[in-house]
Amino acid sequence: MSNMGLTLPVELFEQAKRTMDSQKEQVLLSWVSELTDMTAKQLFDQAETFKGERFFWQNKERSLRLAGFGVMDQLRMEPGGDRFSALHTRKEQVLRRTVTNSEQSACGAVYFGGFRFDAQSDVAPEWESFGQGLFYLPLFLVTEKEGHRYLSVNIWLSAGDEYDKVEAVMAQWERICDATPSSEATPDCILEERLAEDAWLAAATDVVALLQDTEHLQKVVLARRMRLGFDGFLSSSRIIANMEAQQGNSYCFVLENGTRTFFGATPERLVLADEMRMESACVAGSIGRGTTDAEDEALGATLLNDAKNLAEHHFVVEMIEKTMARFCEDVEVSANPELLKNRDIQHLYMTVAGNRGSAKLLDVVRALHPTPALGGWPQEDAMTVIRLKEAMDRGLYGAPIGWIDAKDRGEFVVAIRSALTIDTDALLYAGCGIVADSVPVDELAETAMKFQPMLRVLGGKVHERS
Repeated sequence: MSNMGLTLPVELFEQAKRTMDSQKEQVLLSWVSELTDMTAKQLFDQAETFKGERFFWQNKERSLRLAGFGVMDQLRMEPGGDRFSALHTRKEQVLRRTVTNSEQSACGAVYFGGFRFDAQSDVAPEWESFGQGLFYLPLFLVTEKEGHRYLSVNIWLSAGDEYDKVEAVMAQWERICDATPSSEATPDCILEERLAEDAWLAAATDVVALLQDTEHLQKVVLARRMRLGFDGFLSSSRIIANMEAQQGNSYCFVLENGTRTFFGATPERLVLADEMRMESACVAGSIGRGTTDAEDEALGATLLNDAKNLAEHHFVVEMIEKTMARFCEDVEVSANPELLKNRDIQHLYMTVAGNRGSAKLLDVVRALHPTPALGGWPQEDAMTVIRLKEAMDRGLYGAPIGWIDAKDRGEFVVAIRSALTIDTDALLYAGCGIVADSVPVDELAETAMKFQPMLRVLGGKVHERS
């Protein structure tokens, strides 16, 4: 069956109508069908009529891609509540009202989005539309996995709706399949502004002094940002293509929200959950990549034997192992740190996994965030220092972003190596762990290195190491 001419079975529609009559409320009709002709990325590119309400996700192994267009249900979290419980509750409420022909993972009623890094910090104007978190259930979801492609169509049915509503939705799908993506010229970067470097150095110096003066506080992660300006609008499709081409061994994500788009190529899994297992990754410690194989190997060896980076990584492993043990059984930690190599940076890497039992995915996400890799250690003390010393709003940077389906399967990553575009501007974010023996100017250089992936993706000036 081609992508064109897909027809939702009338019997499934009638089943949804009967369910609606018995429940006396709206029903979500979630229909899953196999596709053959086009990829998730191609269909994302062609869904320009839904620009501003699309998302794209690709896992590190490139074994799963999701592309969603159109907002069938949106959850924008407000201050004061439990954001993670809010999403779990919404998902469960929708599940009870869903009629579907499939229960495949990552298909059907899938919510995608991200949480705000810190629910207690002030919200800057550029992040206001994201609230304390923003998730949506798409009208159309294209899923690529296990060598197959699937289309999920999610439609709310109300009393009085007839099959012609379904036909109108499927006509929209046919228009996406028929569309030709616009061939916009790539805008040039005309402004590159590193923001508040002196203030960041002063804050890092204060944090180092604080860490040296106390034995309890061991690490604080300080982030900063830079601004890029362009002579035209930035294209999500081109951003995805650049991330796929440049940022191997990384998750790629794009979340459009009106005129704002949050995107990134992160190496860091927070938690992956299937029916039986949960797995997290411990990513911390950073060093650049070499220009030759020999230089790259030498840099990797340096990282594997560097006391400061090993200590930072240990904080992360210890916290994630203890947290996973609260929710999972038979928790296992990989033997020794390995190197996780990305285009511009390499990190120390280990995994923690266990049997999930009755654990809820979003309970684990809440407990893990922020890991010491993005907040510090101990967690609450480090967050207090960040709120005092970090003169910016992280928004969704460094926070959980990902997907969750109706059966509580899903995956969340830590949204680092990320940026926010607003019309013709982009804000890039990077951070580093400050410990008692940190040298602030060296940490500043580390954040500059961490800007490189998004600089490269957006076409800004890439400052190669000498």
